[in-house]
Amino acid sequence: MVTIKVGALADSGDLYPFIPLIEGKIKPEGFNLEIEIIPTVQDVNEKVLKKEVDVSVPSAAMYPYIQDDYYIMSNAVASAVDGITGMPILASKEMSLDEVKKSRLIVHGPNTSAFTLYKLLIGKYGKLVIIKRVLDEIKGLGTEGDVLVAVHEIKMMYAMQKLGVKYYKIGSMWDMWKNISNNAPMPMGMVVVSKELGKDLALKFKEVYEKSKKYAEKNLQEIIPKDVEIMREAQGANLDKEIVEKTIWADIQEYNVPESEVIKGLETFYRLTEEKGILPKVKKLDLI
Repeated sequence: MVTIKVGALADSGDLYPFIPLIEGKIKPEGFNLEIEIIPTVQDVNEKVLKKEVDVSVPSAAMYPYIQDDYYIMSNAVASAVDGITGMPILASKEMSLDEVKKSRLIVHGPNTSAFTLYKLLIGKYGKLVIIKRVLDEIKGLGTEGDVLVAVHEIKMMYAMQKLGVKYYKIGSMWDMWKNISNNAPMPMGMVVVSKELGKDLALKFKEVYEKSKKYAEKNLQEIIPKDVEIMREAQGANLDKEIVEKTIWADIQEYNVPESEVIKGLETFYRLTEEKGILPKVKKLDLI
């Protein structure tokens, strides 16, 4: 029997659809799953680039580099449609956008959607600081870097308050994105499936993923304790159940954007980033 290697990202919003599969609440038929928890987005991006996993959750900005090797699952593209998770720009002090362009910029990886959107929408920075883990990013604000692109706003704001880190919200990627995209959804992350599995098996995985996702959304109180446990082990993050639940609810909205709107967002994102020379050309969106 074929075994599909799944790299599940240890982030509450991206993790919740996989937890029923991890816990055995939903079982695949006709194939086995080998599930690895990957601690950071940048680690995921590197693993899909090296084709070390069959399924994972890379940044939308990674797709041009892996388009020949992976399908995009059309039911699993995280797309921001409002400012709730729209990547705020946080700073260690009050500053203008011109000052932001001269500052030390913290991002969680060079191939992330956050950094790609920053390059598209703002462009300049003084020095790039890569800090992979969310909590370490927060601790680095004001010491290692001056400005932070916050992907997980709810979690980030909560953790900053808990750690006593003072921040200033300078702007929002979402606000800038909607102005240049004609209000298209803003792609953030996506579940991809290796083309080496073949289309039939990829579609079977998509079907079981959808069952797992729906189960998680209907049984959140059952899922959250496992989410908290995984986050604690992989991230060293002891998050309250309440903040995990809020994070998941925000991501449920992102993962349930209608497919036609998802495609509009992806096409807009890849067109604009190609025009600016930020990402390679996407030959075609290979969705299943």
